[in-house]
Amino acid sequence: METKMKKQRFGARFIKNFWRELEKDNLALVTVVLLIALFLFIVIGQFFVPSNIGTMSDILNANLPPMSGGHILGTTDSGADFILTLIASAKNSIIIGFGVAIIITFISVVAGMIIGYFGGWIDWLSMRIIDFWLIMPLIMILAIIFSTAKGLSIWNLILILGLTSWPASVRLVRTLTLSEVNRDYVDAAKISGTPWYKILFTGIFPNISPTIISDFALTLATSIGIETSLTFLGFGLKQGTNSIGMMLTVLSQNSASTIYTQWWLWLPETIVLIILTVGVVILGQVARRASDQRQSVS
Repeated sequence: METKMKKQRFGARFIKNFWRELEKDNLALVTVVLLIALFLFIVIGQFFVPSNIGTMSDILNANLPPMSGGHILGTTDSGADFILTLIASAKNSIIIGFGVAIIITFISVVAGMIIGYFGGWIDWLSMRIIDFWLIMPLIMILAIIFSTAKGLSIWNLILILGLTSWPASVRLVRTLTLSEVNRDYVDAAKISGTPWYKILFTGIFPNISPTIISDFALTLATSIGIETSLTFLGFGLKQGTNSIGMMLTVLSQNSASTIYTQWWLWLPETIVLIILTVGVVILGQVARRASDQRQSVS
């Protein structure tokens, strides 16, 4: 019962501090409004998106300008409604971002804390592997993998990005753990016979969680950006799978004048991409400050 009450108090304090931080940060408040509006737009819009929108082929209605044939922002080169395509694309990009961020954060928390806690040869060997991994050109490696596979499903893409993009986050968590492992509360827990995994996840983890929250938000935004970049370059998701990167490929298929004369082909998805990536990072910073405040009064 006491543990349950502590969890409830933790949640209540965090939410209270989060809203207090939002009230003091006008940019973050605007970001929340934009993100909520975007998510509502995507969730409600899903009910109107046809299941075959990614493979639709209607040549007669292709590339219609805005306000033509009942399409507010016109149609894509496949003849699909532009707004409905944008909804499907944004949903898939969000799924990819969250999926990759969850995998990377899980790996980084478990591996980074274990490496930092035990140190010694485990730390030396792990850091040599991470150093080697970090100097490799990740984008080039991913491009080779994706070009060989000739397009991946959303879940395969999430798995590959998650399993290849973890080193920087593991290194961060390892450094955070090293800064905590020699503190008095850790020494006291060791002397009292507390198991190492309890020391890590009930002692050290809460103290480094603010930075982990911030890193999760940054990883989420970066993952969306990587998928968009790869798909824009012709790699990544298989043909027929909607994503923001897939929609932006229109810029590489048309002349430079398209940017000025057909703004509706790139501006809406660019705005959505900016709201998602920048907005998530800003909220991550707010959540970090709220978590720091929660710890200061615990």
